[in-house]
Amino acid sequence: MCSVCAMDSAKAEGFAESLVDLINKGALSVMISIGHQTGLFDRMAELKKFTSQSLADYSGLNERYVREWLKAMAAGKIIEWSSEPAEFYFPSEHAAFLTRKHGSDNMALYTQYIPVLASVEQSILSCFYQGGGVPYSAYERFHEVMAEDSGQTILAPLLDQILPLIPDLTQKLATGIEVMDIGWRSG
Repeated sequence: MCSVCAMDSAKAEGFAESLVDLINKGALSVMISIGHQTGLFDRMAELKKFTSQSLADYSGLNERYVREWLKAMAAGKIIEWSSEPAEFYFPSEHAAFLTRKHGSDNMALYTQYIPVLASVEQSILSCFYQGGGVPYSAYERFHEVMAEDSGQTILAPLLDQILPLIPDLTQKLATGIEVMDIGWRSG
């Protein structure tokens, strides 16, 4: 019996479309990571409307790469583009989840984990055949990204939200009690 003949072609086509969407979104996630690391999202939020040249100049980056990145952001519906006049626009509703000034709501930070994890793909693949493991040292930017993640999700709300959960702790800290911080280091 022909396995392709028994296949539901509409279901297969729908699944293929979802895979293409997954691949496109994976690539877009890497581009979001680049936008976060270069500070482009933060600069765009300050400018609101811009051309690739004005954004490149404002950010101190190469215009050609900024232009290509902006096109990827527009294709992914992260930013908007208009042809008359030819400029890009960064909606504040999107900036609220992609800029550093929005603290723990900044989702762009987390896209950095994708290239970090992808950088060890071949080592993990080898483990499928040979066993073993992949050491932390193989994950080149892991500690850097994790430190930024902790700074955004743990350190930022520490004084206002976390320490007040312990009764009288903030008052005791204000009077000068001795404390020991164990285990926090970003490098």
